[in-house]
Amino acid sequence: MYIIYSNGKFELSENMDHAVAKIEAPIYVENGEEKQLMAVRGSQTSADSCKAAYTFVDAENLVELTIEKQSDTLFYIRRNWKNLAEETRNIQTVLRIKPCFEVKKHLIPNVSINGNEFGNGLEPKGLERDGKKWIFGYDRVSLPAMTLTENDDFAVALFASAEDEASLVSSCSISKDKATGAFIQELIHPVVEQPVTYSTRDGYAEGYETFIELGANETFDCGMYLSVSKPMWKNYGAVAALDSALEIFGDNDYIQTPTDKEVWDRSITFAKSLITHYKDKKGFIIGFGLDEKGNFVYRGDECFELAWCGQNILYCRMLVEDYIRFGHEDSLAQALEILDTRVKYATAESGLLAAQLSSSDNLNAASADTCNMGYGAYEYVRVYELLKKIGIEKPEYLQAAKGMCDFFCDHYSEEYGFGKQWRLDGVCLDENGAIGAFVIPALAELYKVTGEQKYLELAEKSMEFYVHRDIDDFCCTAGALDTSCVDKETSAPFLMSAVLLYEITGKDIYLEYGKKAAYYFISWMFHYQPVYSETSEITKYNVSIKGLTSVSTQHHHVDMYGGIVVPYFYKLADFTGDERFRVRGDMLWKAVLQCISDGTLVIHDKVRPVGSQNEAIFHCRWAFHGAQHYSGERGCLNDWLVAWPCAFRLSVLAEKEF
Repeated sequence: MYIIYSNGKFELSENMDHAVAKIEAPIYVENGEEKQLMAVRGSQTSADSCKAAYTFVDAENLVELTIEKQSDTLFYIRRNWKNLAEETRNIQTVLRIKPCFEVKKHLIPNVSINGNEFGNGLEPKGLERDGKKWIFGYDRVSLPAMTLTENDDFAVALFASAEDEASLVSSCSISKDKATGAFIQELIHPVVEQPVTYSTRDGYAEGYETFIELGANETFDCGMYLSVSKPMWKNYGAVAALDSALEIFGDNDYIQTPTDKEVWDRSITFAKSLITHYKDKKGFIIGFGLDEKGNFVYRGDECFELAWCGQNILYCRMLVEDYIRFGHEDSLAQALEILDTRVKYATAESGLLAAQLSSSDNLNAASADTCNMGYGAYEYVRVYELLKKIGIEKPEYLQAAKGMCDFFCDHYSEEYGFGKQWRLDGVCLDENGAIGAFVIPALAELYKVTGEQKYLELAEKSMEFYVHRDIDDFCCTAGALDTSCVDKETSAPFLMSAVLLYEITGKDIYLEYGKKAAYYFISWMFHYQPVYSETSEITKYNVSIKGLTSVSTQHHHVDMYGGIVVPYFYKLADFTGDERFRVRGDMLWKAVLQCISDGTLVIHDKVRPVGSQNEAIFHCRWAFHGAQHYSGERGCLNDWLVAWPCAFRLSVLAEKEF
């Protein structure tokens, strides 16, 4: 059974001429032994090569397999497996696909991007561990149990259907044939995680496996999908599968959300609850956690972060918005005091910006990352513009952004761009990762305000560098600062920058860059709802995983980070006319509005502060060490009420009328 590419079309064929993928005869595992059914009792392929049916039989198994073409690139596979034995059996079934081309890149979304070559963490690397192939549960992956192989000409993606629990509850693997070195993609039913389970950051637990129990003459039915396409761009073979998944699995309009005004009011309340002091300097602390008595208190490390998790400057802009929209004078006063403090005490002579307020104790000895500095500078420009509109002149805010951007105008590297970590006296400490792309939106926004050509020139130059090195490779790295690995977060500035640069220049190339960044980002977005037990917290608190995004290959949990890019998905839809980007923006937005406390929300027997929202949802067999209330069962929430989700959702609302 083959999928071939002939006369510009993908078709079913019994002949391997022009083959792109081979669908192997059914395989099953029983008592630790893998077996394959080879006897074909009958087969039939339609005249138009769009549908085929096969029957496989031996002494204990009768398998009926149908394959039907549903679109130019998508095939639906339905399999019925009957136990012919007189006794009850426990088996695992395997659909095995062999790509019929030289594979250049392979992908298990959220889990393994070409084997996770970047980074020095201990997350799963390569295709095997201790000589045994990796097998991962479906619920780690944004499309259920998806695997993908590709080269410049073809892409083959295999994933489970979510039409019923039997189809969905599955596993996946990419391996190589020991004899030939050819790639193998497998969709396994039900859940298997072998040879070990990646269970916490850089940590593992024993392997996990379940079985299909079939009594005499009982059957197991399941549906699967095979996407076979020509990549839209090199390394972007996932695009066809992602587009098909949007149509197959649909949106998440079923999520019930508060009104925009309710979200705004609760979020501003939470923002103000974070305001406290580092010594005599005011700022937004990073969040609330539980103390030993089980009460929510400020985290004890005195972290007042410029951007990233703390979002001090973005929060200030949102308080200014609150003053403009609703006349709350205390919001304006608080914002100005915090901004003044930050500019005065946390700006180094080099022009670099301290990530932490505590760095003001000894600026030249401190260091900061380009995520904090870049996004912080971008927000300095935005809040300067906003204040100017209401007649408040704060040139020192603009100068803070100019200082950082001027530094990088002088220190841009043709080899590593803006780097990752800098000592504030101007020494680069870490050159690695795509994280430097966070500087680009600041440069673009600064050009819009000042008209100084050097900022636009460097924005465009650095965009070309980072896109060709990272986005074009479908691999963004090092922007999630608590890891150093392939991640989702680092793609956000590419989407932001592409939209900004298109608005400034009108160059169509930035729409292409924006679409690439958007597809990379949504490859981390869950397109379906995994199955959870009635006792799981996801079930108890009615949490939809669909629309949430996984964090990184090192941190296998979902979060609310999708909020940061929602306005840019909408703009991409406007600019390209492709409404699928708007649907995806809506999905991200609805998902991040879940579990926002109204002041009465009780989770883990604790009332959560108004506007708070926890950082992590442990949707698969993974959780942080020591996560409170984590029992080992999938589907738990943590109690870390961090600052950034609230800041991001406010920034979305600031772009709307409500």
